Amino acid sequence: MGREGFARSAGDAATCEATLGRSVSVRGAGLHTGRVSRITLAPAPAGHGVRFAVRCPVTNARAEVPAASSGWVASRMSTSLDLGGGRKLRTIEHLMASLAASGIDNAAVTVEGTEIPILDGSAARWCALIDAAGRVTQARPRLALRIRAPFQVDGLHGFLRAEPCAGFSVDVSTDRLPGFGVLRWAGPIDAASFRTAIAPSRSFGNASLIWRTLLKTRLARTLLPCATRERLWARSFESQTVCGGDGPGPTLPRPEYQRPIAPETQARMHPRDREPLLRGARPGRVAILLGGRVLGGARFPDEPVRHKILDLVGDLALAGRPILGRIVANCPTHALTFAFLTELMRHPECWEVVSLADLPPPTVP
Repeated sequence: MGREGFARSAGDAATCEATLGRSVSVRGAGLHTGRVSRITLAPAPAGHGVRFAVRCPVTNARAEVPAASSGWVASRMSTSLDLGGGRKLRTIEHLMASLAASGIDNAAVTVEGTEIPILDGSAARWCALIDAAGRVTQARPRLALRIRAPFQVDGLHGFLRAEPCAGFSVDVSTDRLPGFGVLRWAGPIDAASFRTAIAPSRSFGNASLIWRTLLKTRLARTLLPCATRERLWARSFESQTVCGGDGPGPTLPRPEYQRPIAPETQARMHPRDREPLLRGARPGRVAILLGGRVLGGARFPDEPVRHKILDLVGDLALAGRPILGRIVANCPTHALTFAFLTELMRHPECWEVVSLADLPPPTVP
């Protein structure tokens, strides 16, 4: 099924839950562990939700976990689910974003490994896989989380706010990428817009940060004299001048809508264990940022902020149902989005669960 056909079928049957038409599989290396995993997406009955059945090929340990914010566990630079026994399934955000934007409510995901493959760093291949499987509607009304009143949480360097809106749209900025200035993208998110404007954007890494990480490894300390390492460390900061200019301004917080993050939620936002980091990162899997440019060329002039939105859509999918609202954010992170969903559930006056079948059809301009 092509992209246009998929978008039409998703739109025509948006009031009912949907699953995949057939099983599809893919193999690939993880961004952080570097290990190869095999993922199979299969149809699931109505009301099933998205669930991961995970088998670790090393220990043969098995676990099944729903894709829900209640199972979220802190993990560096990724979204992870707690498998119990100190184990976690890492980097689910790109797959979750693709399923959510495609209107797939129910899917059985089998994972042979410990991390979802990064593929080319974007969600384009996940969308292609879902398109190949097709979308089948089911005889169960589709429920959505509708935002009734503005709700905001603040993080160390940014914020995330939900506002009432008839559909699902975003307005996201980032102003903490050295050399890039302010990047901002706003618009509605649906199957079509996600595939064309958001899904192709890739995970990114700052080359200078990666270089500094390598300089701290035991191999670098063994091979390079101290003076050489100090000189290379200093040079890694030379290209990190934040651009000014007449570009867009960042999204702005609204202090009157800010809600505190409970201490127990804050305690869950920070990783407590050491875990592999960026062992699978290399050209072809991530976009490397250096001095305000993307090495090898960018897919969009504002590709980094579009990828921020991709991650945000995937993290919000852990709400377990579509969100009807406008999401406004600056520098959102995986941990901040988890805190947003957790604290939003504590304020039922700000949201309600509605059946999409009971809502008036969207107006056509």
